[in-house]
Amino acid sequence: MPEVSTGDFVIPGDLLATAEEFVPGNGAYEENGKIYAANTGVVLVDARTKHISVFSRTAGVPTLKRGDIIIGRVDEVRDQNATVVIGRLRGREDRALPPPNVGLIHISQTDAGYVKDLGREFRVGDIVRAKVINASREPVQLSTVGEDLGVIVAFCSRCRSPLTRQGKKLVCDSCGNVEFRKIANDYRKGVL
Repeated sequence: MPEVSTGDFVIPGDLLATAEEFVPGNGAYEENGKIYAANTGVVLVDARTKHISVFSRTAGVPTLKRGDIIIGRVDEVRDQNATVVIGRLRGREDRALPPPNVGLIHISQTDAGYVKDLGREFRVGDIVRAKVINASREPVQLSTVGEDLGVIVAFCSRCRSPLTRQGKKLVCDSCGNVEFRKIANDYRKGVL
């Protein structure tokens, strides 16, 4: 059996040790009395606790969990729900999310106050920042309750030009159209 030591580079399936010598830690698993690498990375052997682990040098595929902040595009608005195509996860902007990447904002999760008309809060094509409230269901359940959540870029429903914020309303500089949305406090500031 080849001897593996701290700092060695391994790929999934590489033999690390026997179960009599070590206990599998992060990134390692035991099968038939032998410990193997579960992912690509660098080996860490802890002789004191008798654990052997593999730590990846690259971040894996991003996965959504409760509390994550996402950026997405509103794809459809109905009476009770807005469908969002999730584009990126805050902190993992370098990688696209794997499918399913569709979220749903229920009317009750739009704002802290009462929302009568969801079509006034979101429009198709709006770019939104939302919080994941349930990632175990499909579509992913999202919320825009909070000052920093909501529409971060909106387009005029008449001419499709970007809307400019003026207080609590949005105004189109091209055609003068006035619209309303559930606006994030940093609307069009470029911050994800």
